[in-house]
Amino acid sequence: MPSTDSSLPPAGSNLRQAFESLVTTFDERGIRYAITGGLAVVQHTRPRTTDDVDALLTVTQVEMPALFDALRCRGFTVDFAERLREFRDDGITTILFKNVIVDLLRPVIPAYSHVLDRAVTANILGRQVRIGSAERLVVLKLAAMRPQDEADIQDLLAAYGNRLDLEFIRAELDTFADPNGPTREKFETWVKQFAG
Repeated sequence: MPSTDSSLPPAGSNLRQAFESLVTTFDERGIRYAITGGLAVVQHTRPRTTDDVDALLTVTQVEMPALFDALRCRGFTVDFAERLREFRDDGITTILFKNVIVDLLRPVIPAYSHVLDRAVTANILGRQVRIGSAERLVVLKLAAMRPQDEADIQDLLAAYGNRLDLEFIRAELDTFADPNGPTREKFETWVKQFAG
């Protein structure tokens, strides 16, 4: 497996601190989470740089203020009212740790819940943490479909090939995207190109 340490940008110490503070807070509070995004993808594929932290988590509305307060006490910049509203209403919010962006997502569609249900354990920056499995990361990235997400999907397909549960990915994709739409079409093209 590639090393996440080699994927840190030049200002990686802040990323490491943000990651460690975030995971410590989650663990101390018993938060169910999975690290997603670049820090998780690099565990499954080739080294690539990343300068943010992405986490999918379940937390009740009652627990949210205490979680955000605990994160603030660990050095995160948290605008309580706005972050609480975003997380509750939009399913995503962004907090900062120094210059590091941390995206917090909640499972707003069943496919996201499945990421948490089947998270795997990996060593990231010297810590045992829960991350999205390769299939679940593909699903998350298909839901977002930004340029980096597309590159990550291709890397995951190339790294795992036919060892990926492609039928699971297709079934999950069908829950949030048109089975005949452009996202499915791109995915099938990539499967032929990278996992064939």
